[in-house]
Amino acid sequence: MGIFKKSPEQLLMQEALKLAQDIAQPKIVTQGGGGGSETRWRGASRMLRSMVSWIPGLGSPRRDLASSERSMLVARSRDAMRNHLIARAAIMRLRTNVVGTGLVCRAQVDTEALGLSEEEGDALNAKLDRVWSIYADDPRECDAEATLNHYQLQALVLVSSLVGGDVLVSTPDEERTGCVFSTRLQLIETDRLSNPGRALDTARIVEGVEFDALGAPVRYHVCSGYPNELTLGAELRWDKLEAFGAVTGRRRVLHIMADKERPGQKRGAPYLAPVLEPLQKLERYSSAELMAAVVSAMFTVFIEKSSEFDDEKMNLASLVNGGEGASTDDDDGGDIQLGEGAIIDLGRGEKATTVNPGRPNAQFDPFFMAVVKEIGAALELPAEEILLFYSSSYSAARAAMLQAWRFYSLRRWWLTCDFCQPSRELIIDEAVARGLIDLPGYADPLKRKAYCQALWIGPARGAIDELKEANAAGKRIEIGVSNETLETAAMTGEPWQQVYRQRAREIDQRRQDGNYQLPKGAQPEPEAPNTNQE
Repeated sequence: MGIFKKSPEQLLMQEALKLAQDIAQPKIVTQGGGGGSETRWRGASRMLRSMVSWIPGLGSPRRDLASSERSMLVARSRDAMRNHLIARAAIMRLRTNVVGTGLVCRAQVDTEALGLSEEEGDALNAKLDRVWSIYADDPRECDAEATLNHYQLQALVLVSSLVGGDVLVSTPDEERTGCVFSTRLQLIETDRLSNPGRALDTARIVEGVEFDALGAPVRYHVCSGYPNELTLGAELRWDKLEAFGAVTGRRRVLHIMADKERPGQKRGAPYLAPVLEPLQKLERYSSAELMAAVVSAMFTVFIEKSSEFDDEKMNLASLVNGGEGASTDDDDGGDIQLGEGAIIDLGRGEKATTVNPGRPNAQFDPFFMAVVKEIGAALELPAEEILLFYSSSYSAARAAMLQAWRFYSLRRWWLTCDFCQPSRELIIDEAVARGLIDLPGYADPLKRKAYCQALWIGPARGAIDELKEANAAGKRIEIGVSNETLETAAMTGEPWQQVYRQRAREIDQRRQDGNYQLPKGAQPEPEAPNTNQE
């Protein structure tokens, strides 16, 4: 019997198979003192006890935010907004600090690109501001429902996008008697944006958003009603809203998303989606503790009757409670409820047992604050800002406020880019077309951008210590790291030019009245030399 010898090719194939098996089933590498992992990254292990049940799947943005799951997230977010205190506090805090009384627009045309002097630029800015104020201040001009002005629409757009994940703003053209403009802003809730006939998603349509080969939106399919709500005698239809104008390329529909976290994502998830579970548990825990405290506060007296007590006579409980609320042997098993200072009458053979729920619970507040801190970290809002409770030092409270304002500034910028500035550009387009303002060369895309540049100013941040903030602002200006325009907008929410002009008018008026006083430390102006000769 001869010895079978493997050829070099066979030996090479055998080594390759062994290597493939080692890769497919790697050996567990034991690490000193601790557990073992079969992977180089412990987070990728499928054998560690802490990771064995954590096996999420990889999916596209469409799959990871499926229509059914997204609908449930929206429904729960709305319910949390209505009934959960912490959830409502987070949304309302954003509305108040991001929008407040509204983001005010101040035109800032690019004078260099347009070849204008500073004086000509200021005059043009004033004209553009007047045109915008005609539209923004009047609900009949801007709102399709003729209910809210542009500043109120800003708040509604923000809240709707945060709670629903996204919101559409269409721009129908409709003439109204007594109005200057015909461009209206119509807000469309996220529920109405869906596939025609409730059909499944396709390669080019995802939950009502139709897009081209590059992923850019082409049109939006909007239901005439709410697909999940049955209305008697109303037949649902789906309208196609073009995203951009076919001739001019202007934005016709604004799609405002709360957050776009992945490339290719077509619909947004609610702002509260990551914290819905702890929000629900915390709300139930808070309600249970509150009910336990109420029960503990109810001091109830139980009276056990002897056999000699005459049932036909008014018992003690009836006397104390004014003849009402007493329970006797003849009662037909009605509900017994606790009440402030109530006396419950017991029947023969019954014995009272007191229960002390031990409330208020001393551990409630530390645990509650710990959960709120985790929720706030996920929402980018410090717990002090959510609860409006600053109990620590000035430095800690100011640090929490500054951190929250970083988030507010980001949301304000996002709202400006997605809603405020696009809607303003539509109005400037219409104003030029109607001849309300003359902007030479406006048809040129570069000049159009130069004409449409603007500064959006929101409510001021405020300060914990006004004197310290004012001194810090003056120091920043003095050393050259800031300017009066930025500091004025941050502290008052008003443009510096407007504040300066108003202040100059006040000083002139005081000088004319003879009651003007120089600021502290200012040098008096030198008197003009007397040129009269005798």
